[in-house]
Amino acid sequence: MTKRRTILVWAVAGLTLLVLGLGFYAGIRWQQLKRDLGIVTLEVSGPRLTLSQFAVRQIVLVRQPSADERLAITLNDLRLDFADGWQLLPLRSLNIKRLDAQWQPATENDDSPPFYLPDLKKVIDGSTWLPRQGLIHSLGLTVPCASGTCQAQGQLAWQLGEHNTLPATLDLQLDHQAHRLALALNAYERDTDTHLDLDLQLDGQPRLSMQNQLTDSSDSTVWRGTLAMNELPEAPWLLDWLSEWLAYSPPALPTLPEQMRIGAGWALEINRQTLPQDWKALNGELRLSANLPAPWPVVGLGQVQGQLDLSVRANDGFWIPTELNGDLTLQPAADLLASLPEQLRPRAVSLKIVPAQNDETPHTLPLSMQLATRGPSPMTLDTRLVLQTTEPYTAAFDRTQVKLRSPAIAGADFSLKGLEADLRLRGRVSQKDATIRLEKGSQLRLDSLTAASDLTASTLVMALAGLGAEASFSDGQIQRLAVTGKTAVTAGEVKQPALRPQGWRWSGTLNADQSQISLDGPLSNDAGISLPLKLTHNRVDSATRLHISLPELFLRAGNPLATTLADWPPLLELNNGRMQGQAQISLPGSGPLAASAKLSAKGLGGIYDRTELSGLDAELSAVLRRNQLRLEVSELTLREANPGFTFGPLRFAGDYVASLDTPAQGRLAWNVAEVRLLGGRLWLEPGAADLAAGTQQLHAHLRGLQLPLLLEAYPAEGLSGTGVIDGELQLQRSEAGISIEQGSLQARDPGGALQFRSPKIQALGQANPAMRLVTEALDDFHYDLLASDVHYAADGKLDLGLKLHGRNPALEGGRPINFSINLEEDIPALLTSLQLSDRVSETIQRRVQERLR
Repeated sequence: MTKRRTILVWAVAGLTLLVLGLGFYAGIRWQQLKRDLGIVTLEVSGPRLTLSQFAVRQIVLVRQPSADERLAITLNDLRLDFADGWQLLPLRSLNIKRLDAQWQPATENDDSPPFYLPDLKKVIDGSTWLPRQGLIHSLGLTVPCASGTCQAQGQLAWQLGEHNTLPATLDLQLDHQAHRLALALNAYERDTDTHLDLDLQLDGQPRLSMQNQLTDSSDSTVWRGTLAMNELPEAPWLLDWLSEWLAYSPPALPTLPEQMRIGAGWALEINRQTLPQDWKALNGELRLSANLPAPWPVVGLGQVQGQLDLSVRANDGFWIPTELNGDLTLQPAADLLASLPEQLRPRAVSLKIVPAQNDETPHTLPLSMQLATRGPSPMTLDTRLVLQTTEPYTAAFDRTQVKLRSPAIAGADFSLKGLEADLRLRGRVSQKDATIRLEKGSQLRLDSLTAASDLTASTLVMALAGLGAEASFSDGQIQRLAVTGKTAVTAGEVKQPALRPQGWRWSGTLNADQSQISLDGPLSNDAGISLPLKLTHNRVDSATRLHISLPELFLRAGNPLATTLADWPPLLELNNGRMQGQAQISLPGSGPLAASAKLSAKGLGGIYDRTELSGLDAELSAVLRRNQLRLEVSELTLREANPGFTFGPLRFAGDYVASLDTPAQGRLAWNVAEVRLLGGRLWLEPGAADLAAGTQQLHAHLRGLQLPLLLEAYPAEGLSGTGVIDGELQLQRSEAGISIEQGSLQARDPGGALQFRSPKIQALGQANPAMRLVTEALDDFHYDLLASDVHYAADGKLDLGLKLHGRNPALEGGRPINFSINLEEDIPALLTSLQLSDRVSETIQRRVQERLR
């Protein structure tokens, strides 16, 4: 007895330990299962189980498999009835008093597995576990929508076959304020086909019916169906309800006519494995007929009115019309054309398509199409379209004309007024390529164009005849796009601060593709200038390059630059010689502008202000980089200049560097700066000057000035002499002008002679005994010393402190005589007097006289 008791105790203890172990293991597995399914809350209240039913007072389930995905379900008063005879399946009925569901889907992930359409037969066969009938008395859904979060309230009921899933019915009712939407689905099998009939009622009135017949094979489904709707007076409240779920603002609607009719029928073969990812899995036919006597709202499109009859055939996802006839008017939704400038957005669009006469070409659908828009910028399109309804599918169009008129279009940095477009087109489009040509008469016209760079052009005409576009496609994407052809642009008048107002013209070749746009041709104006131009814009990095050439200009026939450039010096006239040049401008997508230019001049001659110029040769180059301008003068030679007396040649070679922000405050450097002056040479040693400083000091050397030439140029009657003058001049440049603070002149040994034999001087000596010795000495004065200090003010006053030592052999036995003479001369007045003589051209004389007046 003791042994048995011991065995019983150990058996009870072992069983207890086993139960505890199984419970502990089950708890661990349950927690693991909750983590795998993302279940964070599962509460079951008031469960009751009998032989015939299972009831629960409340079930709360919260599933959150990821941080941004959440599903919360609450069920109240659930009752599940079992089948008779201790059978678990099929379940007899499910009754739920209240079901609330809140769903927040996960953020879309491109790495998620692809979705495939299920096999309908397998779905039906796998639904045998569903209760034969069910009723959810109160259904509440909270799901995301266009306005944020939307709620729906209603009721759901279903009825399945007694032993099989089909036949089955499903009834869904949704309530919105005082209105009700009822959706009834009836599914049944007939032979090998599955039929799904759908009926929609609004406020108890039948509004839409849809019949579907599905035939499954191993990997595809044949879907046949029809749809019919004859009226929808409930549209105002229905659209208001839908606007909460969709990004759509319902318009104010008139009373919709009862004769509204929409009908459709289709027979499509669907590849269940590839349809969601590739619409090429679709084959079959579709027919649609609609008659909308009054504007009818279409979500995301606008209000549509008119009639449409359409038959299309799908061949591997490509839809081709086989019949088409329509007359439609669209009032676009506010956001449909939001990407267009406001002035181009139409208020209404009308489209009319009618079958055209067939020329008995088989498998073609000829159509005549007219499209017109009403609004600030009305547009019309009139074309004849021929569709090839068998492979290879093509659409050919000819006799196509597009017209557009717009009084004004304004953008961020431009403004157009009086736009008129008249385009004549023909072309062909297929699945693989497209070709479009602009024919004779195609052009764009503008009354005026204003750009942000203070550029204004009026009476602008762009001739587009001859332009063509070609494109190739692959998998619905453009692989190649090219626009080529000759075009021309004329502007009646172009205004820009750097240019004189006048007409401009450009004609040449346009080439454009997906990577760049290029223009190549001459740019000319009314002044007679013609500039070969080549512009290239890279669409990848937004960089623009411009190359402009200035062909050789012969200025004897006129100077077109002077009548083109607004900043051309008004006092500079060039009437001889030739010049040519070229320039390159590079504007990167980001960063500063870069440019370079070269100019060559040969034998230029003319007038600058009151100086005649002749024989000017120059080689100039300029570079702009990182906002710094560098001008190099490799050669500048002026053979002769005449401001009233002749000097030359003048030579200069050097460079100038300045910031573009302060172009007049740069650094001027030279290695050659000299001028031949009255038989001598005046020059600067190689050096540099900082023009940003207040003053610049320069040291000039004078060697070999011929005194006879100086006295010949100086307008003093009866004065002549011999000798050679050298000197040193300390020049200073300031805002006031050029001045000489320290300067010295001296005649070379052994000196020379001066003769001053003016009748006026002789008469002065006769009348004034004190001047008699001076006049007699200067009658034939042989000097051995001629020196002077030089002071020249910025206002043009020249002061000479002259020292003269020598003798007159015929006076008092040739005894030595010393003179100290202070001379003052107004150089501008002196030059004016010279320029009023016949030493200069009539043009300079006229300019001097005009200034004096």
